Amino acid sequence: FALGVAGDRIGRKMALFASVLMCSLGIVGTAFAPTLPILVAIRFLTGAGAGGILLMATVMISEAWSTGNRARMVGIMMNAFPVGLILSGLIAQNIADWRTAYLIGGGTIVLAAAVLIVTKESSLWQRSGKHSLHQLIEPAHRNDLIVGVMLFGTMLIGLWAVFVWMPTWVHKMSAPEMAQQNRGIVNIMLGGGCLVGGLVAGPLSNGFGRRTAAAIGYAGCIILTAATFLTGLTPGAMLFSMAFLLALCIGVNQGVLGTYLAELFPTGIRAAAVGISMNAGRLLTAIAVIFMGVLVEHLGGYNNAIFVFSGAYVVGLITVGFARETKDHEML
Repeated sequence: FALGVAGDRIGRKMALFASVLMCSLGIVGTAFAPTLPILVAIRFLTGAGAGGILLMATVMISEAWSTGNRARMVGIMMNAFPVGLILSGLIAQNIADWRTAYLIGGGTIVLAAAVLIVTKESSLWQRSGKHSLHQLIEPAHRNDLIVGVMLFGTMLIGLWAVFVWMPTWVHKMSAPEMAQQNRGIVNIMLGGGCLVGGLVAGPLSNGFGRRTAAAIGYAGCIILTAATFLTGLTPGAMLFSMAFLLALCIGVNQGVLGTYLAELFPTGIRAAAVGISMNAGRLLTAIAVIFMGVLVEHLGGYNNAIFVFSGAYVVGLITVGFARETKDHEML
């Protein structure tokens, strides 16, 4: 939320720089955390920076590209994070010490310097002038903000139920000697599927429109979640393939919604509005993930609990019906 407001006030470039620096320092700090409370505080810092990176990168790329290429570029960017998931899966298979793993991940701090040296400020923001945050709740933007929060929030709830708990589910089902390897493979499949979904999102969004593309993504997530977690699959080629396909649909949704959110709002309040839309759902996601342990116990396993959380996709699919189309609209 704060970095979105900052992006509208001090510029996209400096807000992105602050986000990357904050996240990278958090990753390095994690490797040296001496106690659990300090570790939690550092992870909070890391998460704040990561949220800002996703937000500001989405806004900057949306404002830098024309209507025809915007969806394609944002789709690629939104799902670049699976590259990290793939790498983390490889690290998990080969490095047992988590402190060493985070120290390696801290190399991303060089990207903060790259933002300052390479990134150009958004020309749309430079021309926009100052706007009041009160515009967010004015009738002209209120419905778009509610739609944005609902769409991205429901996608996040389903995404994190899968990405956080599916590796644990597979780990517990696996033989002890295969558990770590299978967990790593699932992370790689989830990351790879999301990456491919990001590449598909742009052409799908340009061809069918933002609303239809989002509906396709939600429907695919609903069907594949049921097929993956309710059919008695065990660790193996079929389960890993289903993880890839489910992540592909999630990746499509992320790519489509990233473009859509940025197109819903004018430049002067875009970063703040997209920040709220992207991150309001994270509050629900945090609560949902915390209570996953309770649901696992009462619903008879991780697979049943994950499927329950996929109900968020149904809410998202319904919300699409109340959204307005922004395909071919020029940014203001």
